[in-house]
Amino acid sequence: MINMTGDTLKGEIKMNPKKDFDNFNRVSFKDANGVQKNYKPDKVKGYGFENKHFISSKLDGEPTFYKVLSKGNLLLLEVMVEVQQMNEITTKTEYYFAKADESEYTKLKENKFRKQFGEVMKDNPEILSNADEGKKFEIEKVVEIVNHYNDWAKTK
Repeated sequence: MINMTGDTLKGEIKMNPKKDFDNFNRVSFKDANGVQKNYKPDKVKGYGFENKHFISSKLDGEPTFYKVLSKGNLLLLEVMVEVQQMNEITTKTEYYFAKADESEYTKLKENKFRKQFGEVMKDNPEILSNADEGKKFEIEKVVEIVNHYNDWAKTK
């Protein structure tokens, strides 16, 4: 876990695999002394476990954790939000991206992501044009494209 001063604290992250939504709203952390506490996104900068990394930021003014899907010149993030459909509250996944030097995240529009990425990847448009032209939005393919771009950006 990374605290607000930027220090990395080693310990154990407790997760409930049946409640994925909780990963985006709080983290249960047991420190080296065995003390367990729950932290909200406005109290820590981020946390990670099993090669999964979450960073805290705001979504519509509310603190939340974003799951990092790809990190580099272009940041690709996932967040889970609650939505009300009829009389039922459900969760849905949304995706955001930002250039490494930007603090504002842009919502990834599933039907327009190629156009959105065309602008941020204009320094290497081949990556996007060589990507599979599937009609359906698949986050795995989007992560592949962003990882490819980030790998390329490291070499320039």
